[in-house]
Amino acid sequence: MVSKFVLPWFLGMVSLFCVPSIKTTVNNVNALDESNKTVLKKEIVHDYSAEVEIPDGNLVVSATASSLTEMGQSFSFMFTTGGQGWCDSTTTFLLAPDDPDFDKYIEEVFSPLTVDQREKIAEDYEKGEYTPREFNSYVYSLDGTNSVHDIYIPRLLTRNHIFNLNVTSLGVDLVSDWSKITSITIPKEIESIYLDSFQNVPDTMVFNVELASDPEGWAPGWNHGATVNYGVAFPEEKAEPLSRAGAKMYGDVKQNFIIGWYPKEGEQKPLVLEYKLHGQDEKQYFVFSPSSESSIFECVGKEINDYTKPLYCDVPLNPGESIDFDSVVLHNIYRTKTNDAGVAITEPDFSQAYNIVPKQGFLRVYSITDFIKCEFNGLSSFAGYTALDLNIKLSEANVYEHLKPNYYNAHEKDLKDGKLRVRYRLTSLTLCYFRTTFVSSLKESVKYTIKADDPLEIMTDAGEYKRIKELSAGDKIMLDNGGIVSLTYIAPNIEKDNKGNDIIVSYSFIVSNSGVYKMRKDIKIETPITQVKLENANGNKVSFLLKNSNVFENFSAENLRSVSFVGLYVTLDLMTAKAIIARSNVITRFGYYQIMPFAENSTVFNINALLVIVAASYVVAFIALTVALYFYLKNKYKNDEFKRMKNKPYIIKSVLFLFGSMVVLFDIIFIVLRAVAFNNAIVVYNPVDAFIIVLSVLSVIIIGYFIKYLVGVIKTNKERRRILKLKLNEDVEDDGTN
Repeated sequence: MVSKFVLPWFLGMVSLFCVPSIKTTVNNVNALDESNKTVLKKEIVHDYSAEVEIPDGNLVVSATASSLTEMGQSFSFMFTTGGQGWCDSTTTFLLAPDDPDFDKYIEEVFSPLTVDQREKIAEDYEKGEYTPREFNSYVYSLDGTNSVHDIYIPRLLTRNHIFNLNVTSLGVDLVSDWSKITSITIPKEIESIYLDSFQNVPDTMVFNVELASDPEGWAPGWNHGATVNYGVAFPEEKAEPLSRAGAKMYGDVKQNFIIGWYPKEGEQKPLVLEYKLHGQDEKQYFVFSPSSESSIFECVGKEINDYTKPLYCDVPLNPGESIDFDSVVLHNIYRTKTNDAGVAITEPDFSQAYNIVPKQGFLRVYSITDFIKCEFNGLSSFAGYTALDLNIKLSEANVYEHLKPNYYNAHEKDLKDGKLRVRYRLTSLTLCYFRTTFVSSLKESVKYTIKADDPLEIMTDAGEYKRIKELSAGDKIMLDNGGIVSLTYIAPNIEKDNKGNDIIVSYSFIVSNSGVYKMRKDIKIETPITQVKLENANGNKVSFLLKNSNVFENFSAENLRSVSFVGLYVTLDLMTAKAIIARSNVITRFGYYQIMPFAENSTVFNINALLVIVAASYVVAFIALTVALYFYLKNKYKNDEFKRMKNKPYIIKSVLFLFGSMVVLFDIIFIVLRAVAFNNAIVVYNPVDAFIIVLSVLSVIIIGYFIKYLVGVIKTNKERRRILKLKLNEDVEDDGTN
């Protein structure tokens, strides 16, 4: 009896392996994205002949880091008119945080702490139950006092043991008044000193260095001829971590600048980077974009914002190109207007434009290949989601040795002995974007609508991408086949907010011809998980998910042409088998990094199609085998009164078994897909998970019912045989023998 239902299910499972594979590959080509540039609605005329250089001391701009990929070069700029110094009773230090997560930590974690919570943290710290959060910082400025002229740069500054600022490098132009300074003692923790860290150094100056010699990260000639004493021990009282005794603000509060003007209406005055490529003499320009969709300006200055303002610059380049930093100039900087009381307001004074030459605060431009190599393995599609399957390998280059030479040298033996290892991570994913290029079929006379803050771009007849909302009716756009058509209609959709004001909620547009159009969109990675650990040097399988509706209304995985990271952070630190070495981490940011190479035709592992084919194949195989088994058993037991086939019960049990076996089968399929095609730890929600949960619950019930049914059948057959045996014994006649 059991064979009537188990056999069709078993044969149906076997039929699954007869289904041809649907997994396909992407037709990769070596070309990068057709255009990696964003242009403003109004063309920028690069004529800066009327500008003047900002006077010394009014505004300082330092390029603190630079990185390079095949798609472009990135710079991290720090604009400052002053800042908050952490100081003791004798010497003032201005320490600037050098960590992308610091501002977010202060805003979301530190600032909301109550007095009671801070006291509780202090108690826990004393008991060894709390570990302060660690951040790297650099010395922004040094100033002596009238009583003490020997400056000891601190190793570490702690803020009530809630968080620590580890002093790892010196900035540029640290000392403005040398008359109050006799000597400067530099601890061994300082990894970077630049040629411009100390300027106009007097001959009488003495530098005392705790190290025996200059490490790799110190620029040759940093002391500018002044005396340097190596191997100088810190006095015991100076070697201890510096506790914050007070905060002091530095800078002229009247120095306030607009460093990017992006009004919704009227003329924009964006910050512009002028540069030359190595080996070329032609000036080129990169236009900064606002740091957020809602920003209409960027500014620096105490009266309008703060003494410091970090900005990132990701310049698109061709493979093999790099920027000559000595040629870099920043344009379109304006002082702010003031109100009647003489206080700065957030409006630029256009009567005079300024430029500034940024100071170089980095020693080396790091390439993404110094850290990782990303291999694209293909696309998978299911339930309105697209998965990008990647294999990320670690570089064989020992880049940590250059990034943190002091820590590397201190732990070199343990690293070689295998007691320590360098850990690689992709971090700060919440600050990262996917840049997607794709094609989309648009129909003539159909109105398409996007949200007001949607960054969707379409390729124009000039071969450049422009925001949809920055176009006008009549503007020319390009078809995927190279044809040129136009927008026949584009307009904002306006609604009233809760105060009765008109606000733009969306934009609608219509194209003049039906066809396939080239589009691009930056999509924020929406995830509470901020990092991906890269544990295996030979390869780490990582999958990223795109929700199709976040790209465009009719987007599908087959339309995808390329995908790149925008703003990728790679973090390295030292680890034992169980713990991280304190203050060993170093973070490098990369602007554009292509993870899916440009392809004219993307082919996709379509899980929807796979499931349909598997389901159809399984049902057909099950029905065929069930019907064949029915006639076989009917013929076999046609003369058996007890085992003779009964049509209705057989059909009901076969249908139930078909449903139950398909539930178990698809549960197994979804679990396999979760482990392979949609193996994703980047987001909390995975489209496969809901199916796994529901099908697993049903599978447990069905398997339990099947086991119960099977046990019942076995017991029934056993009881039947026992009764039959007794019946046979009763039918034996007594022949009179013993």
